[in-house]
Amino acid sequence: MNRFLASIIGFLNGFIALIFILGGGVIGHSMSESYGLALGLVCGLIVAILVCGFLAIFISMRAELVEIRRLIESRPN
Repeated sequence: MNRFLASIIGFLNGFIALIFILGGGVIGHSMSESYGLALGLVCGLIVAILVCGFLAIFISMRAELVEIRRLIESRPN
């Protein structure tokens, strides 16, 4: 079950980033019509980098730990 949940989180991480970016664009456009869209997209991108990047670090760490465990278990005693 843990592998399944980890793979789902890894898959959804990109979609979550896209939602942050598009949400920032929508919020920025609703606040100011001239430069709001561009500013909102940039702010959404920054939030996506921070949140999804942090999540990606944990996903990567999990993959590395699984690989280390596999190597240790396959090593002859």
